[in-house]
Amino acid sequence: MRKAKDDNNQFLIGLGKNISRLRKEKGVKQIELSSEVDMDKANLIRIEKGRTNPTSLTLRKLAKVLGIKTQEFFEGLD
Repeated sequence: MRKAKDDNNQFLIGLGKNISRLRKEKGVKQIELSSEVDMDKANLIRIEKGRTNPTSLTLRKLAKVLGIKTQEFFEGLD
């Protein structure tokens, strides 16, 4: 059971890193992105640090604002 939890945590950390990297590549600041998707900046920070599991709808909103496909957030993750 511990292994599954560790795997899930690593997945969320990787997802957060991908979101952060893609946001930075697009030249968008956290405050700008969070405002565009109607989210507190603190919540976006938690997502980017892998501390919370974003919903599919949140990922869809983030991708739309960044002008990318949602699946790009999952590149390199398994």
